[in-house]
Amino acid sequence: MIPCGVSTSFPYARYRSGQREALDAIRDAFEEGARTVILEAPTGSGKSAIAVALAREAASAYVVTAQKLLQAQYLRDFPDLALMKGRANYECLVADTHAAAAPCLIGRTFPECEDCPYFTAKDVALAASTTVMNYAYYLAETNHAGGFGPRELLVLDEAHNAEAALMRFVEVRLSDTDLQRAGVLERLPQGSDVIGLIDGALDLMPALTDRRRALASELEGLPSHGPRAVEGLRIQRWLDGSLAGLALLAESSDAGEAEWVIEEGRDETGRILTFKPIDVAAFAEPLLFRLGERVLLMSATILDVPTYASALGLHPDDVAVVRMPSSFPPDRRPIMVQPTARLTRHHLERELPQLVDAIANLMRDHGRDKGVIHAHSYRVARAIRDGLPADLAARIVTHDDAHGRDDALERHLASGEPTVLLTPSMTEGIDLVGDAARWQAICKIPWPYLGDPQVKARRERDPNWYAWRTCLTVVQAYGRSVRSEDDHAVTYLLDADFPKFLKRERERLPEWFVEAIDVNA
Repeated sequence: MIPCGVSTSFPYARYRSGQREALDAIRDAFEEGARTVILEAPTGSGKSAIAVALAREAASAYVVTAQKLLQAQYLRDFPDLALMKGRANYECLVADTHAAAAPCLIGRTFPECEDCPYFTAKDVALAASTTVMNYAYYLAETNHAGGFGPRELLVLDEAHNAEAALMRFVEVRLSDTDLQRAGVLERLPQGSDVIGLIDGALDLMPALTDRRRALASELEGLPSHGPRAVEGLRIQRWLDGSLAGLALLAESSDAGEAEWVIEEGRDETGRILTFKPIDVAAFAEPLLFRLGERVLLMSATILDVPTYASALGLHPDDVAVVRMPSSFPPDRRPIMVQPTARLTRHHLERELPQLVDAIANLMRDHGRDKGVIHAHSYRVARAIRDGLPADLAARIVTHDDAHGRDDALERHLASGEPTVLLTPSMTEGIDLVGDAARWQAICKIPWPYLGDPQVKARRERDPNWYAWRTCLTVVQAYGRSVRSEDDHAVTYLLDADFPKFLKRERERLPEWFVEAIDVNA
């Protein structure tokens, strides 16, 4: 029996604080003609339940989220939804590989293909009224592979990641190593002139096309189960992706829709060129939004609606905004501002020891508590790990690169000891519930890396975007440790520049964040 006042579409027996009001406001906005609604709601406020209620009310819906972990959470909490992941997540029943390098990609099928895990899941996802995907698969499948068509509602969860996901989708990375591995004789253009490098990259398209055609013929003569066929299929996918990316680069450049920058690098074989648009506003409607008759963008960190909207090619006046307050008591999630060390480039080396001392003191103060240290960079993380006394260093759980990230998180969560997770890359997408983190430290203001030419060009074009992305990361990091009204944790801000930053960005930061700042810390 559903209690009076709870919609039959709502997945739970009762609402959390603010959920019913948010649902009603979103419904009203859509009924009044808004195509796009932004829901800004704090971590733990129950955004996913709101998304599922609206999806159930729609004739058909997509729910797109940032990570496979969050996809699994949707399926666990709402088993009536269909889950769809990329081909590489499904085993091939014919060859010793996954569906992303399966013989079916060159038209070969076998009796076992009738039970293919990938196509079985896809058939279910196509027929379902609500399908959950991650951004990478949604963009690739709806813009290249085909099959999925328009739906009444498109929900973009963790929507602050939409711009970055779109950027990753449209950027083009070419290397001499990849060209050589693919059997393409040409090499990347030389020089540093952006227009010349773009023209030189586009000049590679005939050679890539010819190699794609020749490879298809080669694959026809190879045994489907052999390693040469599997490797050939991987190369084929790289050629297909590179040609699609270069075609988009050519089209947008010719039309004047986007201005591109180039990141240059080298590996053991030769050059690496990565082509990135300065912004993705021109690509959002045709590549991201077009399949949604209505679009709901959900995040805890929209923060600055005009900046966020313009980044996705939306006019702020055409977007309805619904905001939920935090129901978590501020005294259970205090933010302690403790200026400790200035960690800008000119001061970093000299003041890192002060940061290490502050971390050591926090670990002693929280000797029985698990915690998390957001280091912002591997350099800072290594300095903390190596500079701590042996007894404190023994509590540290960390990782040296992105590949060790998940293992470090699992070790921290599984340990019964008061371990401290030291990481430069877990400001979002993890739930450190309850005793998993009773304290956390944000060591450095997380300014986006200006060594990336796209980031540098974007800041020069729109300084508000740069400040917005920084605020977004701070607020996301803050939200890792307090996940419910009954939870509690303290957050320490240690960068010496945090007081000025908080004052300058006061209007951009959410009220529920500002109200938790302890000015007497």
